[in-house]
Formats: sequence, C-alpha cells, structure tokens
Amino acid sequence: MPVLFRVLLLLAGFFPVSLFAAEIHDPFLVRNLVQDIRDSNLVQARNQALLLGQREAYQVLMQRITAQSDWPRIPKLDDAGIQDLVLDVGIDQEKQGPGRLIATLSVRFKTEAVRRLLRGAGIAYAEWRGRPLMVIPVWQTETGGTVFAEGPNPWRDLWKAGTPEGLVALSVPDSKQLGGVAPTTLATITPDELAGLLSRLNTSDVLVVTAAPGKGDNGLLKLDLTINGQGPLASRMSGQRGLGGDVGETQEQLMLRAASELARTLDDEWKGGNLLQYDKQGTLMAMAPLSGLDDWLTLRDKLSRATAVRAYDLAALSKTEAALVLHYVGEQGQLESMLMQNGLVLTWEDEHWALRSTGGGRR
Repeated sequence: MPVLFRVLLLLAGFFPVSLFAAEIHDPFLVRNLVQDIRDSNLVQARNQALLLGQREAYQVLMQRITAQSDWPRIPKLDDAGIQDLVLDVGIDQEKQGPGRLIATLSVRFKTEAVRRLLRGAGIAYAEWRGRPLMVIPVWQTETGGTVFAEGPNPWRDLWKAGTPEGLVALSVPDSKQLGGVAPTTLATITPDELAGLLSRLNTSDVLVVTAAPGKGDNGLLKLDLTINGQGPLASRMSGQRGLGGDVGETQEQLMLRAASELARTLDDEWKGGNLLQYDKQGTLMAMAPLSGLDDWLTLRDKLSRATAVRAYDLAALSKTEAALVLHYVGEQGQLESMLMQNGLVLTWEDEHWALRSTGGGRR
C-alpha cells in the first residue's frame, strides 16, 4: 500500500534534532530519525533517507512496545513489508550541502496493522492510553537553592521543549497547576503534598525530578537526580541516581541523556506488568454507580483509554448505575491496573464487581 508522504520542512537549527514538542502522544509515531546521506543526486538521496528512516523506525517501534526477551523474535520484514505498516512519513528538518543530505524524519505506523503483525507472531506488546504521567523538573542552582518556573531552569526548559519520546506519555505542568505547593519546596515535597498534586493535575502518577549539576573528581560534568514519585508507576522511580558526563559532552547533552534514560526506565517498568497476551481473554460484569449523564460519558471515555478493554457491552443503564460486560485481554490483574491508570477502580462488593471513578472529568 502506498505511504502518505508528508513533508514539514523547518529551518535548520529551528528546533534541536533530539527534542520535539508533542501535543498528542502517539506510541506508534517514531520521530527524530536522523539520516546522513552522501549522494550528488538530491532526489536519490531523499529517497534513500526515507527508505533507511522507515527501516530504523520499525526497529525503534518494535523495541518500544515489546519486551527485550522477545526482540529476537520480532518479524524480519523487507522494505515492502515495512511500508505496508507505515501510515505516513515526514521530513521534519533537512540540511543540504554539496553531495550531502541530512534529514530528520518521523514515521507514523498503522496501529491495527502493527497489532495484527505481533499477534500473528505470538508476541505480547504494551500500549499506553492513560493520562500523561506528570513530570515536575526542578533545578538546583549553584548556591543550593531550587527553581521550578520562578527563575532560569534549563532542566525544565528541556522537558518543556519536548519530553523524551517513548511508550509512556509524559507532560510538564505549568506552575499555576501546582496549586498551594510552593515551587521552592518542590525538592523536599512531602507524600501528602504529592498525593494532593495527583488530584489537581488529574493524573494517577506524578514525578518530581530535581537535577543538581556539578563536576566529578575527573573534572567532567555530572548530574545528580533526586526523584520523588507518587502513583502506581511513578512511585517505583523514587530514589537518587547520578550520571557522569562523557568527554566533550555539554550540559545540555548530559541533561538530555538523563531525561531519555529516565523515560526508558519508565517504559520498561510499564511494560513489566502490562504486556498484553492475546491468547488470554476474559469477560467480567461490573456495576458502575452514576449520578447523571456526565458520569456515564466520563466512564465511557475512561474505558476507551484502558488498553486491556477491547470492547464492552451495556447490559443496562439507569440514572443511578450502569451494568457493563467488559471484554478484555490479558490477566484480570492487568485489567485492574490499566483501569486504575485511567481513573477507575474495580472492587468486589456485595457479591458483584463494582467499577468506580477515582475523580477527574473527561479530557
């Protein structure tokens, strides 16, 4: 099938190649694929860049949504097979020189086609349809003070310019969304304050990441991170970690590497318990209490974001409750985890399953 070729040419240097601004998270979109082609024929060079970019994007996508133990079993496709999975390709940035082309590409894949391929190969995969995990980047200054948005904060600027791309959707809130939490106290935020942020930010996970720059004994740059997380996924990240700079590595490059490694760790943690096994399927009937039409619309939207729920039947609907039959894949524990990630709690009450919202309206 033909690939829709979309070209968005940006002025060289307008955006850093390794960053992007993502308003809508799409795990089946792979960006920042840099291809350096040497060919005096510009048309041939661009075609070669598109071909190599799609090959690289296929590998990135497969490794993003599958477990590392399954990577050797990823289907090996020829160029035609890969193009059948591609929805469109974009050239986001292009630099030309004598006999040389440097192109930064993005490749979007067809969601259902990729799913069918992996199901046919018997490979489990993970998706993310939940609300974004909120990242609050705090910068420690040379004097030991901390800054979020009330002063220069290159760590926050990096995340705001474009959070690292991966499976888990990440977002940086504005300072006004923090409510009563003083920006200067974020580095020492308490568990109760973190819990309050979950509600205000309408998310199930929030991560405060304080970055302290410095130099190691070897004279190279270093970056120490202090991480405070709240929520099913973010709480697993809490702790401290340090990164040492490489020879010639700038502070911006070190920060980008730190952010990218953190994003990859989040992806791995998420995949650890949320790889969908399509040979395991089940149904479950649940009663969902309602107080009006808006509750029903909110419930429906939240169900649509829970990846494990492949379909649901509405057995009965009244002003006060809805009787639902959920059709899901994977284990029931995975279903409960994904429902919770999207603001729904499944509990056994009075001889039946109850599905309740934890708060937060439609988005």
